[in-house]
Formats: sequence, C-alpha cells, structure tokens
Amino acid sequence: MADRSSLTAPSSGAVELLTPEGTSPFLLVCEHAGAEIPPGWDGLGLDPAFLSTHYAYDPGAALVTRRLAQSQNARGVLARYSRIFLDYNRFADDWDYIRPDLGGIPVPGNLSIEAEDRERREALAVLPVRAAIETARGNARAVISVHSFTPVMAGELRTVDVGLLWDEDNAFVRIALEELMRLAPLFDLRPGDNAPYDLRKVGARSLKTHAADHGLPYFYVEVNNGLFSNPETSDRAIALLDETLNAVLRRQSEWDFA
Repeated sequence: MADRSSLTAPSSGAVELLTPEGTSPFLLVCEHAGAEIPPGWDGLGLDPAFLSTHYAYDPGAALVTRRLAQSQNARGVLARYSRIFLDYNRFADDWDYIRPDLGGIPVPGNLSIEAEDRERREALAVLPVRAAIETARGNARAVISVHSFTPVMAGELRTVDVGLLWDEDNAFVRIALEELMRLAPLFDLRPGDNAPYDLRKVGARSLKTHAADHGLPYFYVEVNNGLFSNPETSDRAIALLDETLNAVLRRQSEWDFA
C-alpha cells in the first residue's frame, strides 16, 4: 500500500463546487456524487467493478445536481469520494460510516480501521466537503440533498420515479410535495411522498448538520436510477424537478419566513 503520510491535509479532489456565484435561495448538496477511492488505499482491495455500482455512489445524482444548479442558478456541492471509503452522510458512529461489507461481500481495506487511518480519511473526505457546504450555504434559505435509488430493494419493486423525502413537516416540504404531485403526471412519472423510503426512520447527517442545525428547511430528492439508462427518461425526471423547484420558488413567501 502506498505511503499515506502526504494525504493528511484536506484535499480539493474530494469536492466540486457548482455555480459558486449562484443567487438561488436553494443550496444543492450531492453527498454520493462520486465513486473515487483516493490514492494510497489501493482501491480498498475491491474488484474495481464494485465502484460502478450503487454500493459506491448514487448513479445519476451528480447529473441531476449539475443540471439543476445550472437551470436554477443555484450553488451546489458534489462529494466526489466513494461512500465505501467514507460516507459523508452517515454519523461517525454508524456502522456504514466506513462500511466493512457490501451486502455480505467484505471490503478488505475497511475491515480493520486504526484511529490514524480514520483520521486521515476524515481529513480527506469530510473536512473539505464540510467546508465547501458551509461556504456555499451563504444566504441560502433551503437545502436540497440529491440522491438516486435502486428500482428493486430486498426483492421488492419500488413503484416510484421521483420522491421527496422529509423528516420534518413544514411549509417548504408541503408546498414542494404539492407541486411534485401536481406536475408528475404531466411528465408521465410516478411521484413519491417519503418514498421509496421514509426519512423519519433513517439518520441523515448532512441535512442535520447543514440545514436543521441552522434552522433551514430541507428535503431529500430521490430519483430512480433506472431512469438514467435512457436519456429521454432522465431528462424528464430532471425537468420535473426543475419545474417543481420553479413552482416552489414562485411560492417562496409561503415558506420563507425569515
């Protein structure tokens, strides 16, 4: 394994900023945008094929975030390192913060993590992302976290194309859901309200840290990653989200009480 002594400083390779001068009240965050393992960890001992799967990142989520950042003139932050290396959206004591297996398949480089290794991973994959989000948040009035999900989970077909996930009932969430439900049929897409899973039943470190702890409203966007196999369906999903955010923005006086 390569020498990691030079890898302790925060790395700009961990993060990408979108539309840094954006004026939208929305801040877009994509915690699982990339599948890269930093040099010095030998790919964690995994077959590289695993890095093209949903285990490693959220396929299509970076594309959605880029397109929305452009169309909304919104600031965005993409985390580029794989969640197998370290999952920015998990709490430090969660089992999958540095996960030891992929559905029962061991991750050799994650099976025995020494304190020094953990600290270096956090210096590379946490500190730069945290700093970028804090800087990009600026005067944002709401935070939107962008993800994708697998069409099938535990043998069950998920009958959702685009979902909004929330754990706090507020005007921002209600208005966004109302607009998504109204618009989705026009794009021939199936909307989800806390689906394909209920955010109230899972922990979301990123939104707690960068939105809830600052009194900002927020929600998750989840897009069925099966839509990204076809440019036509992925374009429709992104257009639906764009129109939903446009509608939410037109109603800003109903949810932004600052």
